Amino acid sequence: MRRFAALFAAALLALAPAAAHARATLAAPHTVEFELVQDRQILFPITVNGVETEAWLDSGSSTTVVDAAFARQIGLQLGDEIKAAGVAGPIANVRLSQAELKIGDVAVPARQVAVMDLSPVSSVTPRPIHVILGREVFQLAVLQIDFQRRQIAFLPRSEFTAPDLRAIPLHRSGPLRSFPVAVGGVTTDAILDLGNSGSLLLDRGFAERRGLLKGRRTSTQLSVGADGAREALILSLDNVWVGGTRFQGVPAVATQLTTQAPANVGLEILKRFRVTIDFAGDRLWLEPQEATLTAPFRKNRAGISVLQDKGRVRISHVAPGSPAEAAGWRVGEEFTAVDGQRVDAGYRASPLAQWTHRPAGTMVRLTMADGSERALILADYF
Repeated sequence: MRRFAALFAAALLALAPAAAHARATLAAPHTVEFELVQDRQILFPITVNGVETEAWLDSGSSTTVVDAAFARQIGLQLGDEIKAAGVAGPIANVRLSQAELKIGDVAVPARQVAVMDLSPVSSVTPRPIHVILGREVFQLAVLQIDFQRRQIAFLPRSEFTAPDLRAIPLHRSGPLRSFPVAVGGVTTDAILDLGNSGSLLLDRGFAERRGLLKGRRTSTQLSVGADGAREALILSLDNVWVGGTRFQGVPAVATQLTTQAPANVGLEILKRFRVTIDFAGDRLWLEPQEATLTAPFRKNRAGISVLQDKGRVRISHVAPGSPAEAAGWRVGEEFTAVDGQRVDAGYRASPLAQWTHRPAGTMVRLTMADGSERALILADYF
């Protein structure tokens, strides 16, 4: 099973016009509990054509997506093939289908969904992804996401009272929504992307033209999305302003983006606010949450990306300038235990898999496939 120690932005889809359909509305308020799995995924129960599963909430997906294998399992009938694109490139073999969705007590009438292979995304998530809830659910109602209580309130616009905060305008960036942010003194629009588990994506050409890479330590990582995996540039940025709040030392990924907006703000930043999203009214409210506002950002401090195969983990990428490169780690080497704890089939979903994100200065001991032990001291290298 593959696992890339990297950003995963799920299914930032730009679909052909054939995927458009009538807009549903919500009759009464409804609240659902969600899990913030490893601080990287908003997951909550859903039923698809009466079959219970989990859904990943993704404001950066222009439609709801059903995994192809799950669609076959529940007997969804596939229709026409459509054009689709992920964060940085096209996605092949995407088909239309019809599905009835139910979120708690909220029933969404039969509607068009996109069916595609989500296994590349599931390979880097703690749990397999069967459904990605995209733009339609945000048009159904106003969503209030309380990360401290782990609750999402779905509110009819007719009964919605705006928070006592200044509203941030949402701009239409193709089928998606963006909002103004500032990065290193440069003001730009950024896609609102709850499906991006990282902090900040930047179009590399934009970042180079605006001088955002100049004089900064950079390295690389393997990034994966619905459109596959690729090597991307990574760096840390100061003076990142989101919702009137300044963040320092923000991990950022610079790659070629297919979206109209040259930036993308992900969950690692958004989870520090109480988020209210009104897609239909083109408005957003971000209420800072003091308990999490100054929490350190999650960073890979080892400098390796890996592929997991049952009881072994194989190095698939070594980042330039990282502790792993300095210690002589090479692509293809394998380890079987972390600090004496064996790697098993549940490794990817366990806290153990987060060892690369431990604080700088931490020593991690890895047991190699040949039984030898190697130590790696974590450090900030970008």
